Amino acid sequence: MPKKKIILKLFLTIVFILYITNMIKSLLSRRLNIFGAITTPKELLVEIFINFSWGFVGNSIVLFISKELDVMVFINFIIYYSLMSYIFNRSKYTTKLGRFIILPLSASIGAFSGYKVAQLISTIM
Repeated sequence: MPKKKIILKLFLTIVFILYITNMIKSLLSRRLNIFGAITTPKELLVEIFINFSWGFVGNSIVLFISKELDVMVFINFIIYYSLMSYIFNRSKYTTKLGRFIILPLSASIGAFSGYKVAQLISTIM
């Protein structure tokens, strides 16, 4: 009897996990219209992360240059210009959402975070 209960619980757990993952996939692939931009939450999160990373790396370069940490400057330049190439060559951001909210906010939060983390790294080195 306990073996059947364990198998039933395992089966119900697997069904529940599949249901939740399917629900999350449908939420991330739903089309949204925000300030005239038609996008999905997944695309929105990816672009926010890329802009955050661009601001993070771009601002930490300044601190590493002032502390003369050449290896960190070189690594940051490689990452920064790779991200800049991606950001400037994408055809998105023709709407107010991208130009006035997504890029400035996520890049400025990333820049401030990069400044603080670069300070921490430079004190460790």
